[in-house]
Amino acid sequence: MTTEPQTQHETDKNHAAQDEALTAYQNGDYATALAAWQPLADAGDAQAQFNLAIMYHNGQGTEPDAAKALAYCTLAADNDIPPAQHYLGYLLMDEEIGTPNPEKAAHYWQRAAEYGIDDAQYQLGSLYVQGNGVPQDTDTAADWYEAAALQGHAPAQYNLGVLYANAKQYTHARHWWNKAQAQDNQDAKDALAKLDEMGL
Repeated sequence: MTTEPQTQHETDKNHAAQDEALTAYQNGDYATALAAWQPLADAGDAQAQFNLAIMYHNGQGTEPDAAKALAYCTLAADNDIPPAQHYLGYLLMDEEIGTPNPEKAAHYWQRAAEYGIDDAQYQLGSLYVQGNGVPQDTDTAADWYEAAALQGHAPAQYNLGVLYANAKQYTHARHWWNKAQAQDNQDAKDALAKLDEMGL
């Protein structure tokens, strides 16, 4: 299959349609947004594919349709849209959509994590802790948790602290739990209280 390059006129038309759809979406006019994004998505526009995935998943302007959400999100993710790769990881782990597929979720979260999306880094770290869809590897988990923690992701900060505490490196654990506590993370507050009780 060959695709012809778009002319500038066609590109401008696409941009105008994207803008129209986004404005409609932000105004809560989901039916108009869906109608504008649908032909763009079907013509291969990756951002429109991702936008449709969200709308079909949430039932905005249409009945919820998990199969279409998954299909459009996969297209967008494979077209290198990092937020779509992140979102697809969740869809692939959603029991309401189908049997969770942690191997595929790990693949797409890895791509989003390498792009720098902190929650994808956190989710990938959690898969490595559990050995779910990837080999169990606490060192790799710690690397991904730290990448997210350095971006201020509180659950990653807490979980990185847990890995340090498990390794009896309580100073490092306290450091990350303090950061998570500063963001009102209850797990970190409880962990710090336990450290204090134990005199560690």
